[in-house]
Amino acid sequence: MGHRIRELSNNFLYVVKTKSFLKLFLSIIAFLIIPYFLLISSMIYSRYREALDWNQRFQLIRIQLLTIDLENQIREQINSDLTNKKNIGYLPISEFPQIQSHCSPITKDSLETQELILVRCKWESEINSYLIVSNGKFLSIHSAKFLEDALLDSPYSDSNEGLFVLNSSGDFGISGFIEDDFLVSDFWKSDVSSFLQTHSNLPSLHESLKDEMAYFVVSFPMYELPLHLFIVSPKDLVLVPIKESLNRNILILISLFVLSFLFSTVISLREIESKQKLRLLLQEYPYAAILFDSKGKILLENQEIEPNLFVSNLYRDQLSVKEWIEKEVSLFLKYDSKLQSDTQNLRKDESEFYSEDGSVYSLEITYQLWFLEQKYKFASGALVLIQNITKKRLEFEMEMAYAKDLQKKYLPNQIIILPHLDYEVLYKPLIQVGGDYYDYIDLGNNRCIFALGDVIGHGVKAAMMMTVLRVLFHQIVKTESDPKLILKKMNEGVSANFPDPYAFVPFLFLLFDFNKNTIQYGNAGHPGMLHHSKQKIECYEKLNPMFGMLLNREPKILELPLEKGDRFYLFTDGLKDVENSKREKLYEPDLLHFFSSVETKHMSLIKQELELKIKAYSEGIPFLDDITWIGIQVI
Repeated sequence: MGHRIRELSNNFLYVVKTKSFLKLFLSIIAFLIIPYFLLISSMIYSRYREALDWNQRFQLIRIQLLTIDLENQIREQINSDLTNKKNIGYLPISEFPQIQSHCSPITKDSLETQELILVRCKWESEINSYLIVSNGKFLSIHSAKFLEDALLDSPYSDSNEGLFVLNSSGDFGISGFIEDDFLVSDFWKSDVSSFLQTHSNLPSLHESLKDEMAYFVVSFPMYELPLHLFIVSPKDLVLVPIKESLNRNILILISLFVLSFLFSTVISLREIESKQKLRLLLQEYPYAAILFDSKGKILLENQEIEPNLFVSNLYRDQLSVKEWIEKEVSLFLKYDSKLQSDTQNLRKDESEFYSEDGSVYSLEITYQLWFLEQKYKFASGALVLIQNITKKRLEFEMEMAYAKDLQKKYLPNQIIILPHLDYEVLYKPLIQVGGDYYDYIDLGNNRCIFALGDVIGHGVKAAMMMTVLRVLFHQIVKTESDPKLILKKMNEGVSANFPDPYAFVPFLFLLFDFNKNTIQYGNAGHPGMLHHSKQKIECYEKLNPMFGMLLNREPKILELPLEKGDRFYLFTDGLKDVENSKREKLYEPDLLHFFSSVETKHMSLIKQELELKIKAYSEGIPFLDDITWIGIQVI
């Protein structure tokens, strides 16, 4: 029995130490338990603030009702005593010294300014509380015993609360606290001394701490009597439902934690069991698959790529597919096997191989690290999958060839002669087709326009959208001569004709008018235009949002004077995004320096040097985006 328990304990410890268990368990904590904790904390805190706010408003209203009720009881009791002659005494005011010798606190000044005084008196060896009422000539003495009952059994207060009354000076009062002999303790007299209101008829509320317990203390002066009423309410009365909610949610959090632990354990056990079945599953895999250990040796393999096509029957550089993969796996493991097991490392290659009869096959080879659930942190080897993508690649190349031919028809394929202008174009799509659009159109009557746009994305989809953009532009410039209307209608056309509602298009154009000797610059969120004139280079603002972003917006146009010798360089983001091996991009400062350095050269030479600069700067690193550049000089 003891051996069985130790075995179960060791297996349990083995599971909870695995990376799969820790990853799953910590993920559940991070994405379930912690968000739940934060949500509940926020809700409870919000309820806490709401409860305090509600309690404050409730207490401030309630004490006013209590004060009115208590003041009415005092007046009714005094009137009843006088009517039924039950008052303790009725003396002329001249006998005040005799009363003062028996009662405190009381002064002649207070008697002259107040019609009622709450005092403590000793008559015939008995000490009790009394109310002394003055009408200016006589003093009426009444027992204040009824106040103890009124404060103790008030219908407007909770049994867990306490009420007390203080005189205007705050040095004596009657309390509903039995343990204090119905007298206000020194603690409460001191605590509320600063809240005795002599010039205000507004209730007030504050918090107090007594014997490590928090209380709300509400005070309010009686309307026509020199007394102050106070309610002492334990703060816990307000917080009881909140504490219950807190305790309930703590139990839920603990339960979630325990369930997450058990769930992670079960899942990890199943994952370990699944990996043990890998050997059997590999044989049934729909593609060829080879499992290597950490040293690059084959553990298990399925050589059948598809029926009658095997990895050992295809060759490249006098190596079979199997031998080729063994060589590549060694390099793959050399650089990546020390990565920890929670690192997702995958590589895909596409290569052409040949069969003995000369047929060409395109294979996609996927390299994936795999890990055993063991204590060590390094990869246990690599899993390689081999798939025949010959048909897919041929279809893709046919589609790309068609798209390339189609795009060529819609982009200018030759330089046209435009009087007074010398220009060059450099166009480098990221793949065979791209989303950059450039154009130059002779509008007749000594007017021409150059345009540059950048459809978001690459490949066939971007090329098709670029075609739509080109059709729109040609239709609009043939019927509209106002640059503002060109921008407005282009914006409406992009919003209406592009299938993607979020397909925003940056676009700019330069409209040269040699009759008016002006250049009108229209820009819809495109960052790429430099103006070189009189030994300085300027970069103008974008003026308008990209096409497709905002409708019904009056576009802005910038008008420039047409000066002989001025140069304009238009380019898309792809030129600025050229990266070198250090991932440093070719930003505006580099381009400004380059164009400044070639300001005297012919535009065709600038194009050649720009190509060389791009090639040298990129250091063979693939471009990140399509590149389009147009250089224009006024001659």
